[in-house]
Amino acid sequence: MKVARRSSKQPAVDFQSQSFSLSYAKTYLGRLMEKASKGEVVYIVRGRRRFILQEVPPMEPIPMRPPGYFANTCTAAEIQDENRLAKASVIGAPKGLD
Repeated sequence: MKVARRSSKQPAVDFQSQSFSLSYAKTYLGRLMEKASKGEVVYIVRGRRRFILQEVPPMEPIPMRPPGYFANTCTAAEIQDENRLAKASVIGAPKGLD
Protein backbone atom coordinates (compact mmCIF):
# COMPACT_ATOMS: atom_id res chain seq x y z
CA MET A 1 0.00 0.00 0.00
CA LYS A 2 1.44 3.35 -1.03
CA VAL A 3 1.11 6.37 1.19
CA ALA A 4 1.04 9.79 -0.45
CA ARG A 5 3.36 12.21 1.20
CA ARG A 6 2.57 15.85 1.10
CA SER A 7 5.52 18.10 1.00
CA SER A 8 5.21 21.11 3.22
CA LYS A 9 7.71 23.29 1.44
CA GLN A 10 6.24 26.43 2.84
CA PRO A 11 9.09 28.86 3.42
CA ALA A 12 9.82 29.46 7.07
CA VAL A 13 9.05 32.96 8.26
CA ASP A 14 12.03 34.77 9.72
CA PHE A 15 10.64 36.87 12.58
CA GLN A 16 14.05 38.51 13.04
CA SER A 17 13.40 40.38 9.81
CA GLN A 18 11.74 43.80 9.74
CA SER A 19 9.92 43.38 6.41
CA PHE A 20 7.02 41.02 5.74
CA SER A 21 4.83 40.54 2.72
CA LEU A 22 1.13 41.22 3.12
CA SER A 23 0.20 37.53 2.92
CA TYR A 24 2.60 36.62 5.74
CA ALA A 25 1.49 39.64 7.76
CA LYS A 26 -2.12 38.48 7.57
CA THR A 27 -1.13 35.00 8.68
CA TYR A 28 1.14 36.07 11.54
CA LEU A 29 -0.51 39.34 12.56
CA GLY A 30 -0.61 38.46 16.26
CA ARG A 31 3.11 37.77 16.37
CA LEU A 32 3.90 40.91 14.40
CA MET A 33 1.78 42.96 16.81
CA GLU A 34 3.83 41.55 19.69
CA LYS A 35 7.01 42.70 17.92
CA ALA A 36 5.54 46.15 17.36
CA SER A 37 4.39 46.41 20.98
CA LYS A 38 7.99 45.84 22.09
CA GLY A 39 9.05 48.88 20.07
CA GLU A 40 10.48 47.02 17.08
CA VAL A 41 9.83 48.40 13.61
CA VAL A 42 7.65 46.12 11.48
CA TYR A 43 7.25 46.87 7.77
CA ILE A 44 4.47 45.30 5.72
CA VAL A 45 5.24 45.29 2.02
CA ARG A 46 2.63 45.20 -0.72
CA GLY A 47 4.14 45.58 -4.15
CA ARG A 48 6.35 48.67 -4.04
CA ARG A 49 4.51 50.22 -1.11
CA ARG A 50 5.66 49.80 2.50
CA PHE A 51 3.53 50.29 5.60
CA ILE A 52 4.63 50.49 9.21
CA LEU A 53 2.92 48.53 11.96
CA GLN A 54 3.37 50.37 15.24
CA GLU A 55 1.65 50.76 18.57
CA VAL A 56 -0.28 53.97 19.08
CA PRO A 57 -0.06 55.50 22.57
CA PRO A 58 -3.37 55.79 24.41
CA MET A 59 -5.17 59.11 24.16
CA GLU A 60 -5.61 61.23 27.25
CA PRO A 61 -9.25 61.60 28.24
CA ILE A 62 -10.88 64.99 27.76
CA PRO A 63 -11.28 66.59 31.18
CA MET A 64 -14.78 67.31 32.44
CA ARG A 65 -15.51 71.00 32.82
CA PRO A 66 -17.32 72.16 35.93
CA PRO A 67 -20.84 73.60 35.57
CA GLY A 68 -20.75 77.26 34.57
CA TYR A 69 -17.31 76.99 32.93
CA PHE A 70 -18.46 79.00 29.90
CA ALA A 71 -20.79 81.32 31.87
CA ASN A 72 -18.61 84.42 31.47
CA THR A 73 -17.73 83.99 27.79
CA CYS A 74 -20.74 85.91 26.38
CA THR A 75 -22.93 88.68 27.72
CA ALA A 76 -26.71 88.40 27.68
CA ALA A 77 -26.87 90.97 24.85
CA GLU A 78 -24.45 88.91 22.71
CA ILE A 79 -26.47 85.76 23.29
CA GLN A 80 -29.69 87.58 22.35
CA ASP A 81 -28.04 88.92 19.18
CA GLU A 82 -26.77 85.44 18.20
CA ASN A 83 -30.25 83.98 18.74
CA ARG A 84 -31.80 86.73 16.58
CA LEU A 85 -29.31 86.02 13.77
CA ALA A 86 -29.92 82.28 14.04
CA LYS A 87 -33.67 82.79 13.61
CA ALA A 88 -33.05 84.89 10.49
CA SER A 89 -30.81 82.20 9.02
CA VAL A 90 -31.58 80.86 5.56
CA ILE A 91 -31.52 77.30 6.81
CA GLY A 92 -34.52 76.74 9.02
CA ALA A 93 -34.80 74.38 11.93
CA PRO A 94 -36.26 70.93 11.19
CA LYS A 95 -40.02 70.71 11.51
CA GLY A 96 -41.08 69.67 14.97
CA LEU A 97 -38.29 71.57 16.68
CA ASP A 98 -39.87 75.05 16.28
